[in-house]
Amino acid sequence: MFVRPVSARAGLLAAVAALALTVSTAATSAPASASLLPSLGVACPDPTTRPFLPWNDLAFYAYVPNGGFESGATGWALSGGAKVVAGNETFFVRGPGSNSLAIPAGSSVTSPKMCVGLLSSKMRFFVKNAGSQTSRLKVQVIYGGGTGGLLGGVGSILGISDVASISSGKAWRPSAEVPMLGGTVPLLTQWVQFRFKPADSSGGWRIDDVYLDPLMHR
Repeated sequence: MFVRPVSARAGLLAAVAALALTVSTAATSAPASASLLPSLGVACPDPTTRPFLPWNDLAFYAYVPNGGFESGATGWALSGGAKVVAGNETFFVRGPGSNSLAIPAGSSVTSPKMCVGLLSSKMRFFVKNAGSQTSRLKVQVIYGGGTGGLLGGVGSILGISDVASISSGKAWRPSAEVPMLGGTVPLLTQWVQFRFKPADSSGGWRIDDVYLDPLMHR
């Protein structure tokens, strides 16, 4: 299994970096104002667990709301036949569980919003693919909130960014570390969502226990 980061568009990122220099100190600190975000429907959990420690990942993670689908699809947006199904990831990193999320060809699933910080760098989840081993699962990051509205004019390259193309085998395993657009982009935003979409029709994708390494300063 591997993760294939999507190549950066250097010119556009440079332009956004220049824009960031004009953002006031108040805007710079906005992502850290976690206490203000729950009223906007954005979850701001603390990164207090190390679920990937058995795989030599020492980072602390925050659990995406209903990231194990034990409350059905609550908080998630599902389309194209994606659905919660029986069968937990087999490592049970959060203890007993019984569900996961099936993502068939042509479908799309989007997580609830979570706080994002200036140094947020990655996310991970558990995944398996019962279909062709050449199939890939696309992971996108959606940035918004605060001055993140400025990204809407830039277009999908930053507003909704393809960050990885995941492969997996037929057994449950942790995904590789999925990179996020660090630094400038989170500086202009307050929250993040994750979107999962099969890149082709040959896969049989399931995900479970989704985590973010948010590095929030609270």
